[in-house]
Amino acid sequence: MNLSGTVLKGRYCILDPVGKGGGGKVYLARDLELGVLWAVKEIPVSDKSEARMLLKLSHPSLPKMIDYIEDNRKCYLVMEYVRGKSLGEYLRGGKHFSINEIVKYGMEISDVFSYFHGRKPPVYYGDLKPDNLMLGENGRLYLIDLGGAVNGYKYHHKVCTGTAGFAAPEQYEGKINAATDIYTFGKTLSALCGKTDCLLFIRNMSLFWLIFRCCMKKPEMRYQNMKTVQKKLSRIQKRQNQSKIKNMLVLAGSSIAFAVITVFLLFSSDLVSGSKTFDFYEELTDITDLYYQEEFQNGSKADREKICEQADTELRKLQKQCTEKEESRKILQILAVNSEYQENYENAGFYYEQMLLYDETYRAGYGEYGMFLFRTGQKEAGQALWTEYKSKETMLDDTVSRNLRLWEKEMTKSEEKS
Repeated sequence: MNLSGTVLKGRYCILDPVGKGGGGKVYLARDLELGVLWAVKEIPVSDKSEARMLLKLSHPSLPKMIDYIEDNRKCYLVMEYVRGKSLGEYLRGGKHFSINEIVKYGMEISDVFSYFHGRKPPVYYGDLKPDNLMLGENGRLYLIDLGGAVNGYKYHHKVCTGTAGFAAPEQYEGKINAATDIYTFGKTLSALCGKTDCLLFIRNMSLFWLIFRCCMKKPEMRYQNMKTVQKKLSRIQKRQNQSKIKNMLVLAGSSIAFAVITVFLLFSSDLVSGSKTFDFYEELTDITDLYYQEEFQNGSKADREKICEQADTELRKLQKQCTEKEESRKILQILAVNSEYQENYENAGFYYEQMLLYDETYRAGYGEYGMFLFRTGQKEAGQALWTEYKSKETMLDDTVSRNLRLWEKEMTKSEEKS
């Protein structure tokens, strides 16, 4: 039913329908008391969780909720009216976004997602796509339609409300978490870049690899938190700005000014790096990003070997700086995997053993080491590790991994056969 002409709460006069999303229609309404325009979203009472969520959230990129009205069948969310068009509309109109625009929008989206994921309990959006990003006349990007968002820790099970082409694979199993939002984020940036990934590779290799990593099918292969994505986009943005300044100076033909600015940029970057707060997970991500480079994914054996040697060197440097239990076991685990890539199984086994010696309560670590022994056919060593694992099970932490589940399944099968 079209609500045009209806007055809600004796105050909000519905003018025209302006859109639809998240299971409800959106109308433009005039406030008869203040004379201003609001957006009114009509949704079933059964779906009013969106209203409760909006009331608790406050971010510059989210339309503010002004009022809430409910009757027996429907509820109405009165929200800030954002004048503008969605990025989806721009794309359908033939708009080609520049790298600078894409990085800028990526920074704004990652900021609101960092806010969502940092809430207690965290908020998972679940349905990011260009149509849910409104570019206001004020130049700000707004995230609209929280109809598919949920609260939850770790994996939250729900009916998939994602959009085909943007939804992560695990959403079709009813699962959603931070890595799911990172996948939809990558797919959205990819859509803004256009259909030709090879051209993006040429235009900006760093952005290409960031999107590639975000869109990995396995959740554990993606970036694991939006703060890391935000920092990487910030670096890309800084390099873009520096290149722009240099290009402008070259075009102006001012070689002296170019030299001065270049020295300034180098000096300022030294100052920034000198004062930068050390972030273990950011440093570790920089190292693991090596495995997502074109040379490693599709290069020769010599290319992969070179990257493994580089990763080994960087990991050893990081190992000297980081002595906390969780940090040390993560470094040892990646050193072990890196040795497997090099087919140095003796070193890999040594690192796995060191990982468990360093933290004997690391449940997921047993699965990682166990599957390594299974892959390399070390049955006796695998059985001994399984016996140790079962004897310590009550004192182990609650970490889990895909390899732990696979190892438990294989060892249980082996017990049943014997």
